[in-house]
Amino acid sequence: MRAIEPPFAIQYKGNSAEVTEVEIRSRRIFRLQFTDGKKPLTITVARDNKEVKFWTSIPEGRQEEAEEVGRLIAEFIRNKKN
Repeated sequence: MRAIEPPFAIQYKGNSAEVTEVEIRSRRIFRLQFTDGKKPLTITVARDNKEVKFWTSIPEGRQEEAEEVGRLIAEFIRNKKN
């Protein structure tokens, strides 16, 4: 398993969000604190009944945001390795 990322920032819909990663029971959890005052968002990767991975919010209810920022987080981490 890869190392926990130190805190970093992403741009989402014209605003910045601070991203903090933690590991809980071998699960990677990301907490986003938005600079525009929007409520913080906590997301993780889950698997559906066909074992397909997807980003989801914790608690559920902000699925669209979770998928959008999840892709940005994954892109940030992938680009860091190059």
